[in-house]
Amino acid sequence: MRFSKSIISKLYSEGSCLKTTLQVIVKNLYSLDKLLTSLSNDGLINIDVKAFGKNIQEISLTHKGRIVAENLIHLEENSIRIPEGLISEIERIIKKDKSYSSDEEFVNEAVRKAIEKWKMEHAVG
Repeated sequence: MRFSKSIISKLYSEGSCLKTTLQVIVKNLYSLDKLLTSLSNDGLINIDVKAFGKNIQEISLTHKGRIVAENLIHLEENSIRIPEGLISEIERIIKKDKSYSSDEEFVNEAVRKAIEKWKMEHAVG
């Protein structure tokens, strides 16, 4: 769901926080409640009511949620970001040159060719 990654990342970095704090990420209270319910049903977060009769809820990650957060962080650390201008150029090329079925296929092929060229130029076997 939209905003799941942001919620999980915030909870991972802060340990826990009040539901009202998460409204910075998800402005619409209905959408936030729906997202939190979904994350809770998936076993990723705990929702604890902090005051009887008041809607003060403390949200925290479960063990499973911490594992998911750590994996998300690991993926982000190892991901390559392509500048927006290059993405637009790739999309333009793919529309004209039908030999690539996706942006990913085009980028993989371009990187493979660049590596082969570099190896040849630097006499690397």
